[in-house]
Amino acid sequence: MRVNVKLSSRFRKHLPPEAQGKATIQLPEDATVADLLAHLDISGRVQRIAVNDQPETDRARAEKDGDPVRLLPFVV
Repeated sequence: MRVNVKLSSRFRKHLPPEAQGKATIQLPEDATVADLLAHLDISGRVQRIAVNDQPETDRARAEKDGDPVRLLPFVV
């Protein structure tokens, strides 16, 4: 399964610089939002997760093939 991620601010360092914060990530079937965070090695505080342009608070939510996911870090 593939999900399209868009990373903002300091999370962009989890992708190659030429990706400019956007990438298609291959994950196992039934992968969750938490699995995506682990795959990207994002352990910092996430302020907002949006799946299909909707706020998502359940990190155990299973992703679907082609889902767009946006991750925003906590900013002080």
